[in-house]
Amino acid sequence: MLSSILFILISSSFAQSELRCVDGSFRSTTNGIVSTTKAHYCFNSDKNQLYSKECKDLKCTTAFNDRKFFKFSELHDENSNPAFNLCRKLDGKPELLEFKVGNEWFALDRCQFKDGSFVSTSELLKFYLQKKR
Repeated sequence: MLSSILFILISSSFAQSELRCVDGSFRSTTNGIVSTTKAHYCFNSDKNQLYSKECKDLKCTTAFNDRKFFKFSELHDENSNPAFNLCRKLDGKPELLEFKVGNEWFALDRCQFKDGSFVSTSELLKFYLQKKR
């Protein structure tokens, strides 16, 4: 699993692709109960990046902080997702959810911050792994 995540991150472009922002819905399941909430969010054409409007240009410092550095060894754990561990180190809450585009639902995970901003965890990991040390 870890090697798959790293392959995807390394093989993908580090440039943020053009985003589309919409008023839509999130869907999540907790303890077997499905809940749907209305939300405003931005996503790319492949629907594998998700941002709140505050984070869409990598400008929200709660998520993207050029002053913070992490070694991959700090994030790697055989029992959990490195991107979820990074989210927690940034005082965020990792979540599995689906977001709606048109009539279709797309599964993704995100890091939700206390101020309401959020970003897909893969984008967080990509940001911090590409930083020069």
